[in-house]
Amino acid sequence: MGKTKRKAVINAEAEQLLDVEGLVREGRYRSVSEFVREAIADKLQALNHSRVEEQLERYCANELDQEDDDIIGGQAFEDGVRAPRPRGKSRATR
Repeated sequence: MGKTKRKAVINAEAEQLLDVEGLVREGRYRSVSEFVREAIADKLQALNHSRVEEQLERYCANELDQEDDDIIGGQAFEDGVRAPRPRGKSRATR
């Protein structure tokens, strides 16, 4: 993500701002702006995670995940497809 910052005005409850300012005084954050940037990043990450979960639920609800078992099972026995061989010594040292 780019380093360019833009200014924005937010409206928040007075009590919330007092709590944030307290965290800044305690040294947990350098500024109210830093707190807000981190809060926005956390919220965006949570929304993205939620979106992925919803897509996965729809995928499983449509029973598409069962088709994967057939595909994976078939691939396991295809000619020419083998599991990688372990490297190094084949026996444990005594």
